[in-house]
Amino acid sequence: MDNGLILIITFSTPLLVLIIYFILLSKQKKRHSESLRTDWNKFEEALNNNHINGIIKYGTELVWNENLTDSQMKKMKETVYPLAEEHSELENLKNLIYNKWLDWDKDIVGQP
Repeated sequence: MDNGLILIITFSTPLLVLIIYFILLSKQKKRHSESLRTDWNKFEEALNNNHINGIIKYGTELVWNENLTDSQMKKMKETVYPLAEEHSELENLKNLIYNKWLDWDKDIVGQP
């Protein structure tokens, strides 16, 4: 095989992988931004109806959504924590919210 062809394949393969990765990442970001409002409305509806499985399902989706705002996270924390004391099924969601809160808070804590 020609050395030039080997070099082209060697440099173009990682570039192609990076391009595919960024395309998939941008699709995920778009999907998250589109689903945030509907998931938030369904989460609030589940809270109002005290539907534990809905709270768990939509709360988990919201925690993993990268477009979740600070005010939404704060409201989730304020509503799920007291419910978790009554319903042990919400303990995992409570831990997810706590860990996400810590992840957001670590950037602020280290700054003077």
